[in-house]
Parts: sequence; structure tokens; C-alpha cells
Amino acid sequence: MTNDLVLLAQQIKLKAAQHLPGIDAHKYLVPENRLYDKDYLKHLSNYKHSAVFALMFYENNNVYLLLTQRHNYKGSHGGQISFPGGKKENQDQSLLNTAYRETLEDTGIKSNDIELITALSPLYIPVSNFYVQPFLGYLPNIPNLKIDTHEVASVLRFPINNFLKPNAIVSKQIEVANGFKIRIPAFELDDKIIWGATAMIMNEISHLTKFP
Repeated sequence: MTNDLVLLAQQIKLKAAQHLPGIDAHKYLVPENRLYDKDYLKHLSNYKHSAVFALMFYENNNVYLLLTQRHNYKGSHGGQISFPGGKKENQDQSLLNTAYRETLEDTGIKSNDIELITALSPLYIPVSNFYVQPFLGYLPNIPNLKIDTHEVASVLRFPINNFLKPNAIVSKQIEVANGFKIRIPAFELDDKIIWGATAMIMNEISHLTKFP
């Protein structure tokens, strides 16, 4: 592991402790058909809890975020790109425990493989009624991944240097349920489109990884 990743993690932790960008970062990646105001989380009820882990790692002289792509299936999130994570279960003592457990199930990465940096800003996914608590961490060493092939179709590596590109956020038209088309802001990774909650979380991470 390079000292660059440790230093970056320390800088992010200090910056996050002072202020999380939250909705100021999320709003740039909100799909066009979604209403969004700064107090919207206060008005939610009867939602499901979930948690995800955004994990940074160092490889080939670059820092990456670990992403997973779901299988294509009939459902709200079929084929989409996301962070390891999922629904809070009764045995989970906290949403952090949920993030650790789901990351292990999805990728085989154990909790003691992860250095926690900070909790990120929560957000809500209307189409699936999930309140999502993201966490940011880093991997001191890259473990051998043991992918749950039932849940995960593939693992992707997103270089955080991509956040520095002037056109990092692009506008795309996609087809969602019942052939309905919407225009969305997104990040791109080769031929992959990263949008919705995952892109919103990534944009907060983008804000936290940029320094004067």
C-alpha cells in the first residue's frame, strides 16, 4: 500500500469532520424526474434501511473506488452499478454492521480488511423506498475477492482521478421501466453509465477528495 492512500484518507477524514457536502453534492446527480429539496429526508416515513460501503484502494499507481454491477433482472435496479451493500437485517446492530456484512457477502471483503474513514451523507431512493447510509473506507491491501455471483455480475474499478475531468458529469438518456425514457446526469466508466444514488454518493466523495 502506498502512503498516498493513507494521506488521502486522513485528509478526507478531517474534511468530512468539518463539513459533509451532502445535498450540495447530491443535487448535481439527481435524475430529472425526482423532486429534491434540502429537507426532504425529514419528511420520510415507513422506509427501509440499507447501507453501502464505498471502498478506495491503490493499484497500478492510481486510487480507485470499488463498484459492483448487478445482474439484469426485472426490478428497479436490475443491471445497475452500485457500491457493495444492501438491506439492514434484524441481526445488524447498526447500519455500519449492515455495510460490513453486505460487503462481505457481495465481495468476500472482511471487516478487518477495511479501514473506516467516515460515514457519508444519507439519501433516499424513492423507486425502492430505501433510506441509504453510505460509508467511506479504504483497503490497505487488495484481498482476493470472492464474488457472490448470484448478486454480482461483475466488479468495476473507478479511478478517482476521473473526478478531476472538466466533463466528469455527463448527461445521458436511458430507458427505465415500461420503456419510459428519462435524461439523467451520470458518471461514465468506459461504456458503463453510473447514475442515481451511486452517482450521488460518488459526487460527495468527489467533493471530499478535491483539495486546494
